[in-house]
Order: sequence, then C-alpha cells, then structure tokens
Amino acid sequence: MKKTFLTASLFTGFLFLICAGLNAQENFKPKLFAKLAPCLYNPDGLTVCEKTGKIFLNVPNFSQVENGKKKNSNQGGYLVELKEDGSFSILLEYPSLALTGQSGPMGLDIGPDGNIYTCDNQYFYSKDHSSRILRVVMKDGKPTGEVQVAVEGVKLANAVMWFRDRMFYSDSCFDTQDPNAEKWIGSGGVFMFEKEEILKAGKDGNPPLKLKSADVDSHCLATVKVQRVGRSDPTGPDGLTADSNTGVIYFGNFGNGQLYAIYPNADGSYTKNSQQCIYDPAKAGKEIDPPFQCCDGIFFDKVSNKIFINDSVANAIRYFAPVKQGEKAEINVLAINDDTDGNDGSLDQPCECVVVNGKMIIVNFDWPFPGMKNTKVDLPGTLSVIDISSLK
Repeated sequence: MKKTFLTASLFTGFLFLICAGLNAQENFKPKLFAKLAPCLYNPDGLTVCEKTGKIFLNVPNFSQVENGKKKNSNQGGYLVELKEDGSFSILLEYPSLALTGQSGPMGLDIGPDGNIYTCDNQYFYSKDHSSRILRVVMKDGKPTGEVQVAVEGVKLANAVMWFRDRMFYSDSCFDTQDPNAEKWIGSGGVFMFEKEEILKAGKDGNPPLKLKSADVDSHCLATVKVQRVGRSDPTGPDGLTADSNTGVIYFGNFGNGQLYAIYPNADGSYTKNSQQCIYDPAKAGKEIDPPFQCCDGIFFDKVSNKIFINDSVANAIRYFAPVKQGEKAEINVLAINDDTDGNDGSLDQPCECVVVNGKMIIVNFDWPFPGMKNTKVDLPGTLSVIDISSLK
C-alpha cells in the first residue's frame, strides 16, 4: 500500500505540474496588438526610446521578392512609429542601396545623439558585404528625411544596440568555412564601437567606417560558430540585449539556439572573445520540449528581471533569468502556438519584442525558412501583445 500511495502521489504531482504549465501558458496567451497596412509586411526591428517612450518599428518587406528584387519596386523598407493602442504611422521610406536598388531595415536603436541607428541588411540581395549601419537623422522625435551611412562592409547586418555609450551590432554570417562541415556550418560575430568614433562616422565630411566582416577586424568583440543542430541553419548571432543592472550582454545564434553572455570587466569595459556559452542545444537533450534551437530577437526587461527570447522556429516566446558567471541559463516557455496567420494575435514567427508598461509587444516576421512551424506568408504583417505584469 505504501508503494502504491507514493506512486499515486508522484502521479498527482506530475499532473499538477502539467496543469500548472498549461495554466501559465493560458495566462500569457498572446492577443492581437496591430494589423499593419497592406504595404507593410515582414516587420522586424523594434525599439523604445527611453527618454520619450516612443516605439519604433522597421519593416523590410522581404518576402515579396523575386530574382533579388521586390515585386513592387515602390515598396521599400519603412520606419514606422507605433502607439501603445496599436495604431501606427509610416515615418520614412529608407533609401535604397545603389548596388542592389533595395533596402532591408532590420534591427534599430536610438543613439545618444537622438538619432535612429538601423541595420540595413542587404544579404538577401547581395552577399558581397553590402550591408550597412544607417543613421536616420531625427529632430523632435521625427525623421528629417536625411539618412546617413555610418558603417559599411557588413555581410548580414541584423541587430543593433546602444548601451553605456557604445554601439554594438551583430553580423550573422562570416566568410568562414569548415572543410568537412561536421562540427560547425556557419559563424558570425558581435561588433562594438566607442561613442566618439561612431557618432562622427558618415557625416560632416567624414567617411563611413569600412569594416571587415570577420574576427580580424579590431571592432569584433565576439566570434561564435554555428553547430549542425536541428534545421542545420548556418546563421549565427542575431538578437542583442544588455542587462542594465549588471552590464552583461546577451546574444544568441539564430541557426542553432546557442546562447552567450559577455561579462563586463571591473571598469565596465569588454574584452574581445570573452563570451561564455550559457546554453547549448546540442547538450540539452530532451530537457526542453519542444526543443529550443533558434534565438531571434532577445530582450531584457528590467521590471520582471527576465531575458525574453523570440524563438521564430517554434512560434514561441521563451525566457530565462540573468545568469551569473559559470552558471547556465534555465529556459522557460512563456507562450507557444502552432502554425497561424496571426490575425487573432497568435505568434506568427516572432522575431522581436519589447516590454512597455507590463505589456510585451511582439513582432511577427512571418517569412518562413525550411523547418519552421510557420509555413507561409500571410499579408499584411501583424504584431502580438502579452500582458506579463503577473509574471514571477
């Protein structure tokens, strides 16, 4: 009887954990935040101005591309302002790169000069290091119409972040290969610039900074490789975020879900190639169900003290608590759903998120790659929202 009682107790406990998990996901079920205009699809980068609270979104419009060009040449990439009620307005159409005739605005952030810095990802049009970091000149919270080129020579510009008077960006694809491609199939890196250098680049007669898309460049802070895991996607570092309490920088690989932390030195500086892997999907086994193998955008929320991951492969938002040196990240699921068109607010290949007043605003990229839950593009683009004010 005693053995039977223990077994029943364990079974009851197991059911409790399952129900608790289901209830938790139901509590954080995403709802529709915004349905964009017909000319806005594949929304991507999202940021909030700390001083004004304004929310800015980049929309690159990638999916309607044939033979390296958008079907409608007048539909370039756009800068959009979002309101907390889900309304929006188009502020700017980004200028095209002369070489490709295209623009690809992805990650963006506000610089200390009040201007918007944007990753212009040209990788889908030209793989010959044509991506750039652009500076959208702002005045009174609105673009003046002037867009400057601050950095050139990037291969796959993805995320950009200003933190403690430094600018960081991720390059998701380096020109490196493994002869047998057994252990790793891709690589990329994170770059860092001091404020004084980047603020003057590309304006007042100064040329843009010309970078080398490889770890040999002096600005390359971290270099990582992509293992052959899951979908065998070679894409490296994607999202970037920083814990404003500790100064720790977090980023992850889009292709395999490896997560990394860069811990600051005592004086607040960062040392090249000092990143530490805090989660490795190749070693996780069946610890996480469904498997976590993709880190798209990543965001630190100071109020909840959580780092949120946009898992665009599994249509999920995951999270973990800040990680001390030597520790590993414990990944949790906040929300997850099957393939969807996003019209009811369900996650439709989430790629970026921010938290504003306890509400998580989530961007649905909705441009599927092989092996993803998302199987087709549904126009126009959508954004989801989750109330996380009760998250513990």
